[in-house]
Amino acid sequence: MPSPPQSPHPPRSSSLVPGSPNSGDAGAAGRAAARQRKKRDLLKNYYGLAGIGKAAETKSNKPDPLDLDNFAFNAELAVNNALVEQSLPELIQRDNDLVSEIKELDGDMKTLVYENYNKFIAATDTIRKMKVNVENMESEMDMLSKNVEKITQAASTINQGLAEQRTKIHQLSGVHNLLKKLNFVFELPTRLNQCVQKKLYAQAVRYYSRTSNLLSHYRHLAVFKTIEDECKVIMDGVAEIVKEKLENDTSTTAEISESVGLLLGLNAMPPLDLANEHIKSASVQLRRVKSNAVRHNESMQLNASSPSTDNVPPDVALVVEKVAHLNDTFLRDLAAFVTAYDSYFLKETAGPSPSSTGSSDSRSTFVAKLTSEQRQQARDSLMRMVEKMNKEYFEVIDGLLHIPDDISKVSPLLYVHVLDKLHRDIHQMEPLKQIAKMHKRANAMTFELLGKVINAVFGKIKKEFFDRYKSLEQERGTSDLVRVVNDLNKWMKDSLINQCLPLLEEFVKPSVTFMKNSELGTDDVLDLIQRSLDVFWISFTEDMLSYNTPKPGGTPPAVTSLGMSRSAFELSSGTVEGVMSAYCDVLFSKKQDMSHAGPKLGPPKNRRGLQVVTASGGTVGGVPAAGYYAQGGLADGSEIAIRAREIAGFCRATAQKLLTQYVERVASDLSAFIQCYLEDTDWTAIGAPEDISEPWKKVIENFASVERDVGQLYQDDGTLERKDRGSIDSGRRSTKLPSHSRTGSSQLYKNPHHSSSQSSFLTAFNKGATTPGGMGKFDALLSNIDKLFAERIEYFGPVEMNKGAVLMGIAKVVVKCFIEGARLFTLNKEGFHQIQIDVEFLKAYLWQYTTDDRLLGDLLDEVLSSAVRRCVDPEPLEYADIERYLNAYERRDGSL
Repeated sequence: MPSPPQSPHPPRSSSLVPGSPNSGDAGAAGRAAARQRKKRDLLKNYYGLAGIGKAAETKSNKPDPLDLDNFAFNAELAVNNALVEQSLPELIQRDNDLVSEIKELDGDMKTLVYENYNKFIAATDTIRKMKVNVENMESEMDMLSKNVEKITQAASTINQGLAEQRTKIHQLSGVHNLLKKLNFVFELPTRLNQCVQKKLYAQAVRYYSRTSNLLSHYRHLAVFKTIEDECKVIMDGVAEIVKEKLENDTSTTAEISESVGLLLGLNAMPPLDLANEHIKSASVQLRRVKSNAVRHNESMQLNASSPSTDNVPPDVALVVEKVAHLNDTFLRDLAAFVTAYDSYFLKETAGPSPSSTGSSDSRSTFVAKLTSEQRQQARDSLMRMVEKMNKEYFEVIDGLLHIPDDISKVSPLLYVHVLDKLHRDIHQMEPLKQIAKMHKRANAMTFELLGKVINAVFGKIKKEFFDRYKSLEQERGTSDLVRVVNDLNKWMKDSLINQCLPLLEEFVKPSVTFMKNSELGTDDVLDLIQRSLDVFWISFTEDMLSYNTPKPGGTPPAVTSLGMSRSAFELSSGTVEGVMSAYCDVLFSKKQDMSHAGPKLGPPKNRRGLQVVTASGGTVGGVPAAGYYAQGGLADGSEIAIRAREIAGFCRATAQKLLTQYVERVASDLSAFIQCYLEDTDWTAIGAPEDISEPWKKVIENFASVERDVGQLYQDDGTLERKDRGSIDSGRRSTKLPSHSRTGSSQLYKNPHHSSSQSSFLTAFNKGATTPGGMGKFDALLSNIDKLFAERIEYFGPVEMNKGAVLMGIAKVVVKCFIEGARLFTLNKEGFHQIQIDVEFLKAYLWQYTTDDRLLGDLLDEVLSSAVRRCVDPEPLEYADIERYLNAYERRDGSL
């Protein structure tokens, strides 16, 4: 039997009840436990374990007499509780655990005592050594203090004894320096002549600049005036020599800058004029250096036998070497000029001479004394000159980085290594960064170049796509149009993923180092690729529309519009999303990986749809502005999927526009053909009809050709297929040719709408002929009533993307042209008979290409109505006569 349930709370011990005889013992036990806990805390603090048990101590703040580690633990109560709640095996196991824990604690305690004993011994030894060392240190400090006191006393005695002599020494030293200066002044003309003879013009200018103020100050003394006049004559000659050197075409940039500094020290020209002369001479020399560098680069040849270094192809290494040579010559001279100009005209205090940079002689350069306005003019002149030099330099770089028509023939490493070399060199030339701001121009050029490369990558795909369609137009092989379109779309998808994607990936690899020295980052390049890809899709759809728009210079055949319509439809059916997904996985996910540490921004709240202004000026959709993806637009793959669906929507809309354009072009060609036939025929002098009109036979043949082309690319919605299954046991004409019997009997397939329309037309005609007042009034009234209740027919408009809608759209326009033509010409009886035969022919053979039989019948009846109004003697043929023409056509030409 199961044991009775035990109470969750142990019985209260009498020792825990307040006021009981054992309450005093409990208080004493609590104080003892507190003392024991304090000792444990001291040990923990000593061994650095004070923070380990804080959580447990916080938990045990609540008194618990049954917890062995609690301050309120009561052994007797715990034992009684264990005897009540636990079985004998559990008690034995608990006893064994306690014995094991006691032994473990005992061992730990012995270990602690042993470790403490060793530490105490070591501490005792350390204290003993410190005591010995301190005793020796005190005696040495006393001795040092006595020696310092003696030295202080001796120094004071010496200082007092030499005070008078020190004053005399200072006076004599001043006199000696003055005599040296006077001696230098008296020897100055001789020194200057020696410098001129040795062509040490810079030394002469420094000598003269040191004494010019002194000579000017003491000019009232005859001796100083004579010296000044002699020096001025000598320095005027030096100034003329330096000016000639400045204007000499063979002077280097360093020599030009040195000459400007010397003229500035001599005050030979107004400072602002000298600044302009400096810019003029340096510009000529820099252009000469650039031309020499370009000629040198042109003479450099590709050494195919030389092994590639660092996995760089020889052709790429050659271009990098050309850029390095250009930078070492032109760019370094430009940096030296900017440094010299800045030190001469833009700084307010003198600094190290530009000509002595790196030498042991730290001479001071001369600084022009300019007002703030003049200094700003000098700065503006420098920036204009540097901007021109930058433009010429980057034109040379653009020439080295020419983007060919077929971008796949150029290794992307070319752009990566050249840009890396470019940014590293500019980064090392501090004047070009700080003063000329050339790094900003380099960043702009880099961004522009990458944009051109990316556009060239996508542009190659677009160009080859249209080139393949042009070759298709020349071959005019539409027998396997569906295979051509499918192969072309498969090629386009494979090229974008397997050719373009690896090439673009080269620009965002971790090994690309030029971004470290530029303001561009991987995110900027990824944004550029994303925007270029969006522009590619949208502009591609617009270019397909533009390519098929009729132009004076020539228009591709209508079948091209049909093929491109299917191509655009295939883009919307998975190609765009597949390509965008591949680019997201390979490229755009890198941006997400690099930005995972920072806060993720969601997509913009007011997110607008695509809006792109293409090259032709049309606005067909678009991409976000710069920085959109950096603001969170590329937060995850869902944003890419949304944009892919938007672009797919544009492609689908383009497919429908192209298909509508195809319908309009085919219908226009057929309508023009029919219009020419109607205009060229003299309907008032035509003879009795001999056969169905040849133009209408060709129209039906064209419909058969259109049906074959459209049927390869677009499926039927079921209407035309049901017509094909209407009579499977008859021939082609018996399947699609309605009855021609006035009585309704038929040897062939019967079209109820055709029979009823023919009967109603003849009945109305006969009734109108026998009505008083003739046919005119009745027919006009009937026509007006029909127009009042007739539904509006849309002849031109969007076409659904299926075969039946395409054929029906063409048929409506062709019949409408027939209607309008019949209203323009006056007919004799034979002309009316010809039109009547042609209408019945169209009802018999055009019916198979339409999806709305009633609409076709109404339109053809309207042709007959218009012919009746325009006929001078409207006498219709009997239907048996019409059937004879149709049967003759069926026997002779009906197998279309």
